[in-house]
Amino acid sequence: SSFLRGGLRTNPYLVFASSGDGQSSLQQKTEKKQYPIKRAKEILIEQELKKYLSDTDLANQAVELAENDGIVFIDEIDKICGSSRNSYGGGGGERRVSQEGVQRDLLPLIEGTSVTVQNYGKINTDHILFICAGAFHDSKPSDLMPEFQGRLPVRVNLKPLTKDDMIKILTCTEYNLINQQIQM
Repeated sequence: SSFLRGGLRTNPYLVFASSGDGQSSLQQKTEKKQYPIKRAKEILIEQELKKYLSDTDLANQAVELAENDGIVFIDEIDKICGSSRNSYGGGGGERRVSQEGVQRDLLPLIEGTSVTVQNYGKINTDHILFICAGAFHDSKPSDLMPEFQGRLPVRVNLKPLTKDDMIKILTCTEYNLINQQIQM
């Protein structure tokens, strides 16, 4: 801005040269383009970031973080476990086979395997934390396949929230919903 105030250039545009391949420099004289300062700033920032962050470096870092610090949360796990009521009589047999198929498909992921992820390559799931949750109204965790149960050894039963618990959540947490609504 001191450059602009100094009188050397009075219009609110920045002129810089472009080589045509997306790389710009004040030293190259291939093609001059005039941009509003706001747009020129965005272009220059993008070009500088490309020097430091490549897409492959970001993808490699994402894979490394997923493999070492990844957490997968599988909700409604109770939907793939056949209840004792569903496994006998009626049309429950087909449903039971389908549910076991889903469990068998999930089992290698939880045990640890290499999974191919589009645009990122292979991710090893050996050190990824898998958390499964479900209400288990019509079934119980023991209705899961034994192999699946063995890979999820820790079980925690949660008690329902009370009215006081709900009030604490809505008012006492740092970024609670009530304060957010008031600020909006």
